[in-house]
Amino acid sequence: MKKLFLSLLVLATLNACTTKESKNADAAAIATQDPQTGTFTSLDEKSAKVKELLLAYAKNDTMVGHNLYVDTVQVLDLHANNQEGPNDATKVNPGGRSGHLLGDMFVHTLNTSITVTTGPNAIKTFVFANGEIITGYWGTLVGIGRYTKARNTVPLHLLVYWKGDKIVKMYRMWDSAPLKAEIAAAAISASQKK
Repeated sequence: MKKLFLSLLVLATLNACTTKESKNADAAAIATQDPQTGTFTSLDEKSAKVKELLLAYAKNDTMVGHNLYVDTVQVLDLHANNQEGPNDATKVNPGGRSGHLLGDMFVHTLNTSITVTTGPNAIKTFVFANGEIITGYWGTLVGIGRYTKARNTVPLHLLVYWKGDKIVKMYRMWDSAPLKAEIAAAAISASQKK
């Protein structure tokens, strides 16, 4: 009986070692075939920087963005009627870093009391087998419309592309309806003051 038990224990140990090696080999083969495979975490420096950027945005503090974005950052807003060309590619917003930060400041002229969700599952950094690093954010911006007085709750998704410690590209997907409503209300308010 002892010999049988010992034989089963040795067999199980050998099988466990072989299984781990084959899993590692399978993972390496997948990474070779698919450069978009990789790992993700929320406990890294880039996730922390995106959180800092979002919290600074809520306070209308552009210095964090100024330090993180390259001068030629490409910001692409994925919402209706922002595509061009035969393949309906999303347009790059003009102005690079300065244009993007001016746009951020403009939102604060239309809204007050802006907050942003940054819970434990809101921000993840993906490190791909091909070396590409992208931080993703899925959360919500909330503000009070300066002209409509509405509580604007805006779902927001970001994909932030990194080169070293700088942001070189960002895709944003968000509901632009509250912003458009505030712009329209601001125009009405301005026309009534004339």
